[in-house]
Amino acid sequence: MTDPLGYGQRQWLQILNDYDPALRRRVRELVLAHSERMADEFYQYMITQPEAREFLDHDQVNLRLKASMQHWLEQSFAIDDEAAIALTIERQLEVGRVHARINLPINLVSMGARLHKKRLMALVFGLEEEPGYWQAACGYLQEVMDLSLELMSLAYVSKSERKSRAAEAYRLHTLGLNMPVERERQRAALLDWSQELIFGLHRGDRPPGGIIRSEFGLWFQHKAASVFEGAPELGQIEQALQQIDLVILPELRAAGSDTERLARQMAALQQEVKAVGYFLATLFDRYIELEHGRDTLTRLLDRRFLPAVLNREVRLAKRGGAAFSVILFDVDHFKQINDSHGHEGGDLVLQQIANLVAGAVRSSDFTFRYGGEELLVVLVEAEPAKALEIAEKIREKVAANRLQLPEGKTMQATLSGGVAGFDGHPDYEYLIGRADKALYRAKHQGRNRCLLAD
Repeated sequence: MTDPLGYGQRQWLQILNDYDPALRRRVRELVLAHSERMADEFYQYMITQPEAREFLDHDQVNLRLKASMQHWLEQSFAIDDEAAIALTIERQLEVGRVHARINLPINLVSMGARLHKKRLMALVFGLEEEPGYWQAACGYLQEVMDLSLELMSLAYVSKSERKSRAAEAYRLHTLGLNMPVERERQRAALLDWSQELIFGLHRGDRPPGGIIRSEFGLWFQHKAASVFEGAPELGQIEQALQQIDLVILPELRAAGSDTERLARQMAALQQEVKAVGYFLATLFDRYIELEHGRDTLTRLLDRRFLPAVLNREVRLAKRGGAAFSVILFDVDHFKQINDSHGHEGGDLVLQQIANLVAGAVRSSDFTFRYGGEELLVVLVEAEPAKALEIAEKIREKVAANRLQLPEGKTMQATLSGGVAGFDGHPDYEYLIGRADKALYRAKHQGRNRCLLAD
């Protein structure tokens, strides 16, 4: 359907024409009188459902859901003429888009609508009216609820389809990376970890942290799953990493000075690392080099890949409790740079800053051109305090570099940054919004600084 607004207007006008205005006003008064209680009952029931609890168990959701639900009920039944229809339809569509953004199962939406219809029908039957009146009033409220749900579903499906296309485009983009370079980079990270462990043991040190939290392990968990989605080697590498961290490293720590036991576990470790290297090579050899999905100016990730990346990070954080954070950077006084040096100079400055930012984060992190002169960094497994520290280092790095301009000139530029850590809210836009507010405060306080979200 190309025009949900037009469709919704036609359907709502039909409903207005089919039911007596006095009856519609009576139902509206009934909804207004009970909307607060209905919102409370809705929340109390839904929070008991395990599938729904994941989306409701957050302070901000709790604070806003009841008021939002009450307003939705009141607005849906407040239409008296055509002028009020467009606003209500847009409200239904926006609710559907939000549901899709946070991956809310559509059956939960249907469950909520069913609860409201059941409660409203009970209220109608409580009116001292003839059965014919009950039938008409129930028909009206059911049509309003069904049309609202239909419009939400239209927006939900449309948004979900765009997300799926973006997720597939992101996967294709990751396949388009310079695979030989990335393969050698990750092989080096794997070997660096294993050599550090071996040299440490020879010095008598305790074995270092596990491989899953190493540079290679973070890349594997957060990027390889997208690049090589569905490949059987992913499971084999995961199994080998778990064997190293959960079996071999504890045995090495417990071996002490027992040289025979140490030698046995070192042989097992080398075997697992070799297996990981083999499966890794197989993964990279499966795919050809492509070039898709980068911002044409900065060569950073295109922002359309944000849903694919952030929804995955939200799922990982909720499943395993690993924190992640985002940094939203803005180039200070960028308009002045364009005005003074032309758009060619502004583009050149932005390209160099993008390279500096991308080069300052780990291979497991993600760097996007968010829009205009804004850059967004997703730091995996990074608490807010650590993310703020990284943001400050990036800011200092940019400020310390002289940037090239056309005709051999140079200049210095600065960044302002807002940092926000994932706090459990299921909608990634809420996380970005918090970073954006922190960025606004940083610019308001004088620029060339990074601030943590409240």
